Amino acid sequence: MAANQSPQLGYDHNIPHRGRLYHVQTEDSGIQRAHIFTHVFYDGTIISTNKVDYRDRLESENLDAVIVAAMQDSHKSMIRQLRSGSFDERIIKYIGAHPEASNKPEVAAPVVQEKAPAKRPDRRPPPEPREVVPQGPPLAAGEPGPTLDPTLGHVVFTAPEAQAQVAASAAGQGPPRPSRGPSRVGRRPIGGIGGQGVTAGTPIAQRRNVIVGKFASEHQHKLDDEILALLAED
Repeated sequence: MAANQSPQLGYDHNIPHRGRLYHVQTEDSGIQRAHIFTHVFYDGTIISTNKVDYRDRLESENLDAVIVAAMQDSHKSMIRQLRSGSFDERIIKYIGAHPEASNKPEVAAPVVQEKAPAKRPDRRPPPEPREVVPQGPPLAAGEPGPTLDPTLGHVVFTAPEAQAQVAASAAGQGPPRPSRGPSRVGRRPIGGIGGQGVTAGTPIAQRRNVIVGKFASEHQHKLDDEILALLAED
């Protein structure tokens, strides 16, 4: 273990809580002092401080990983305490009342409008009965009614050409029926505009809501994701 080993890079996040944005900062003092500080600030005022001593872990095989894990645990613990309201009394005392009553946005209850009962449409009155002029002799039970031979008076059936066509069709010698065309119609496949387009499952970049401060590290992105999940739990 090198005595002049550089401190680990710290973490900075701006965390919203009840209408204000608080700054949470975690720093490593280095192995000579062997402690970690996490502060919660608001506009330069320190709301709370947490100190973690790791002198008893200086002989660890992978000291860098031990320090990083301790920094992240302290950083996330302070964010949880801030969001859960552990520092609310101190905030009200030194800064003032919270602008918002809760971290959850107020959702107005939906206004339910009562619908008027549907009105049934007015029905038309039934038609008045009318006299029916009798046509031909009255029908008798068990006897066929009168029939009309269309060839007696209709000009279409009385034409010689029509009668010849009817006779030929009855004898099976009529003209063949026109073809109904092929049973299947070939269809040309129609492609979409721009060819195949965007393939399914293309990821969409999402903007991070956590503002990263001046410090950065190779494990910063993982911590950002954990803090986003922590904020979503509320």
